[in-house]
Amino acid sequence: MPVLVTGASGFVGLNVCEALLGRGVEVVAYDAEAVPESARRAFASLPGTVQEIVGDVRDDAALNRLFENFAIDRVWHGAAVTGAYDREREAGRTILDVNVMGTHAVLEAARRRGVRRIVYASSTSVYGESQYRDAEMDEEKTPPVPDAIYGITKYAGERLSLRYRTMWDMDVVSARIGAVFGPWERDTGYRDLLSSFFQLACLAVEGKEAILPRRDLRRDRVYARNVADGLVALLFAESPTFEVYNLASGFAVGSGEWCARLKARYPAFTYRVAASGEKANVDHHETRNRAPQSIRRMAEDICFRPRFSFEEALDDYCDWIERAADFRNP
Repeated sequence: MPVLVTGASGFVGLNVCEALLGRGVEVVAYDAEAVPESARRAFASLPGTVQEIVGDVRDDAALNRLFENFAIDRVWHGAAVTGAYDREREAGRTILDVNVMGTHAVLEAARRRGVRRIVYASSTSVYGESQYRDAEMDEEKTPPVPDAIYGITKYAGERLSLRYRTMWDMDVVSARIGAVFGPWERDTGYRDLLSSFFQLACLAVEGKEAILPRRDLRRDRVYARNVADGLVALLFAESPTFEVYNLASGFAVGSGEWCARLKARYPAFTYRVAASGEKANVDHHETRNRAPQSIRRMAEDICFRPRFSFEEALDDYCDWIERAADFRNP
């Protein structure tokens, strides 16, 4: 029976589709934008089947038709608008509308059709200030105190999803996804903060120079294919014990370590710290180190182990990005 993926043309959504199709699953890919042609070509070689539907996640009628036309068994809900400071100021209502009311629309449509499981794509951003205070972010012990509109909407969507779990006895779990890097990342118009690892990989492949911010910040960075594997594991886990799971790497890493490995692979690539008053060409989107997320729940309850180590992720990603010139934005 098919799995519905909302936000299917987004960064994480494409990875989820690819992971499901690789397992022979029938996927219904729903997004306001069409799946990129390069993704279509990659998906065509996989054993699963995909049906693309272009539509707005806030459109109740469209969602109802979708659930009527396909016998949706499970849902991964990832449709969202991320928002940097400027988008927060200029389009805060759109972020709220898509991320919260869109979630409500999906939950309502799923409730009416009695789907087996929903996995809600939450975010490490729900922890807010706790990311900078705690040594490790734990699902039970670390308080969510989101301070940006995106994090506030993700936490609202998370709590709304879990309220539906209580009210309607729906099988809903939430995955708090860490800072993702890897295949299919690009500027979609809905994703403001392109990862520094993406920026650096693009420069390295092109043999260009990276000018880094003066402080090398550390945070938990998780490979997109590991995230997709974890989300698929949550979709099909027999009986998850918890409502919320961190989905990250479990350790913090800085851009300097990434640069050193890129340099070993691409000798023409150079990197240095910006001189005083010089503008960097790589943006960390951050001014403070973030704590890693604990992934004990995923390991112990879902028996999930990341497929790629950090070193393997770099090699796999570079193999991919070398072939994906249309996704590079150096």
